[in-house]
Formats: sequence, structure tokens, C-alpha cells
Amino acid sequence: MGEIVEASPAQVIQYFNGEKQNLIPLFQRPYSWRLPNWKTLWDDVLVQYDSDDKSAHFMGTIVSVPARSVPVGVSKYLIIDGQQRLTTISILLAALRDTLDKNSSDRIQEVYLTNRFRDPEDTLKFVPTQIDRDRYRAMILDRTVHDDQSLMSEAYAYFKNQLLRGIDPNGDPIDCAKILTTVERALQVVMINLGDDDDPYLIFESLNFKGEPLTQADLVRNYILMRFRHSMSAGGEQERIYTRYWAP
Repeated sequence: MGEIVEASPAQVIQYFNGEKQNLIPLFQRPYSWRLPNWKTLWDDVLVQYDSDDKSAHFMGTIVSVPARSVPVGVSKYLIIDGQQRLTTISILLAALRDTLDKNSSDRIQEVYLTNRFRDPEDTLKFVPTQIDRDRYRAMILDRTVHDDQSLMSEAYAYFKNQLLRGIDPNGDPIDCAKILTTVERALQVVMINLGDDDDPYLIFESLNFKGEPLTQADLVRNYILMRFRHSMSAGGEQERIYTRYWAP
């Protein structure tokens, strides 16, 4: 593995701030967090809800690698580790967008969820893996949540319910603006950005021994699709190979 370019503590909101796009590679699993995970995140936010400006909650490590250098358009990064956390934070941001006043709602949409004035494929700040993509796009761009019992839709419903009906640590109704401030200020990760020379497939393999074990099929799929990692835009070679050969 080449040298690691940077490993630094960062607010998780930095992944959604500025003109960039974080992509979950095709070889990653679909969104899989469930109620215990959502509840843990919510509880962590509430712990920080009334705390002073200096305290923070550490959410673990997020590993990314530049997707490819593009002369124009937004900078793109592959998220090799940390996809479940980033997906969940973006769903929480969407739920906040849909419960706050217009000014805060517009700010979330324009600053954290989308790259305004960009080409359609560059619009989303965060792009989940294939199987979740249309559902996520509808949630962010069309502001419609599919009633399909998917984990992504259920996560949105969970957070929206907490925002509208939840109770804060003092027993008062949740102040949604304060939840947004807490997410922006207090949720931290260690951000590891790898160099162009590092092979994200190998890194993904080495990171994932600690999670659910990958099946042989996962390994084969990852290996094949990583051969096309420099053509992973919408409609690119990686997607074509996945859709035409692997998915069937």
C-alpha cells in the first residue's frame, strides 16, 4: 500500500460541505443500518445536544480515495470505509431539511445535500451504491420518500419521527435547529484520504475483516469491478459491467 496522505480528526459535516461528491463504490454492500444503529446515532446526538462547544462525539474512521482527476466538475471521492455512517448522516440531514423553517431547509439542501448549478451527475454531494441510488436520489432531489419498507426509507421515517415527536434530555420537545447545530458541531471522525496510488480494493479487503465477513461472491465482484475504477461515473464502464454482467 502506498503512503497514507492524510489522517486527521474532522467534523463529519465536512464530507457534505464544499463542492465535492462522495461516491460509494459499486462493490460495496447496500445500506444496511437498522433501528439499533439509528437509535445509537440519535442518542449520541442527544448526549451532545446540551453540551458545551468543545465536547464532541467520535464516530470512527472514514477512509476515502480520489475517484479520478477531472479537469472540470466537482472533486469526487470513493468512500472505502464509513459508508453506513455517511449514508445515515445524509438521511438525517434530509429529515432535518423537511422539518425546519425554509431558510434552514434551503441551507441544508444547497450547502450539504446538493452541488447547485452543476451537471445532473454532479448534483448530489453523496451517491450511495447502485441498489440504493434511485431511492436516495428521490429523497434528496425530489423530496419524496418511497414507501417501500427499505432500510433507507425506514431510517428517514425514524429520524423524522424523532424530530417531530421526540423528547430532549430535559424532557422537552426536540428543538430541530439545535439538532442541526449539534450534527454540524459535535460529530467527529478520523478522516483518512488515501493517495491515487493506493488500491482501494485491497484497502477495502483489509478493512472489512473486522465487519461482517465478505462472501466469496463479494470478493470476486469487488475484484472485477475495481478493474474499472477510473470509469465509475453514471453510465461509465464500471456501471455497465455491473448492470450487464454481474447483476444478472
